[in-house]
Parts: sequence; C-alpha cells; structure tokens
Amino acid sequence: MRILIIEDDELKHQHLEKYVKTLLPNVSFCWKKSYQSGLQEITTNPYDLVLLDMSMHIFEKTARESGGNFETYAGRMILSEIDINEIATKVIVITGYDVYSDGKTLTTLKTELRNEFGDFYVDTIYFIGGEEKWKAELAQLIKMIFN
Repeated sequence: MRILIIEDDELKHQHLEKYVKTLLPNVSFCWKKSYQSGLQEITTNPYDLVLLDMSMHIFEKTARESGGNFETYAGRMILSEIDINEIATKVIVITGYDVYSDGKTLTTLKTELRNEFGDFYVDTIYFIGGEEKWKAELAQLIKMIFN
C-alpha cells in the first residue's frame, strides 16, 4: 500500500506519517512539500491514498528559494488535476485552518469539495497537532477506505 503526503509543514508531516504507521504498519510513504512537486508525483506514480494539505507554496522551499507564492487553495488545485487526469486514488484533505483568508469556513469548504470531487474526495480533517481528535477522524476514514 502506498500513501502520498503532500504537506509543507515538516512537523505535521511527521505526526501524520507516525500515526498512519500505527494503523497501517506495512505502508510505504512518499512526502512532497509543495503544489508543484505533489502534482508531479501524483500524476506520475500510483497511490492508494493521498493525504493532502490545502494551503502550501507553489514550489519547494530551499536554502536559496522561497517556494514561490503561497496558495491558500493549492490542495483544491491538486484535486482538480486528479479529477481532470482521472487518477485512481482516494484523497483526505488535512488542514490546520478552520477559517481561510477569504473568510471561507472549513464546513463550507468541505461541502464544496464533496460536491465537486465526490468520486475520490473522502473528507477533510481539521488538524491541531497537540489534540487527539484528528487521529480518531483519520483512523475512521482509513478504516472506511481500506476495509
């Protein structure tokens, strides 16, 4: 089983990978940190599941590069590409925002994503690193997908 994590925050990535390994010990992970690298990976290689951040930089940050523009809805752009390219995978969006910079709430975003990408979009989880709620939600969704 292969899981792609598209997430620009290293600590959040570590939390996700560590927890998913407790649920699926034999899983293989790939981690990409930007819209561009995540999009290239998902359109090139097959994955059973994508754990997708909603907001990230367009390009990978490096010692010399800033990562380009920060895109609030980069994850939605990736969902659109998965849809257009008819990529066979499931996607769980994991975000640290409950209200976005344009005032859109997480509840509204979830409804929009479900309506637009319902075939492969599973759900959106509100991630707060120090809390446990996201773990229970993720476990339930993974069980639903793989059982």
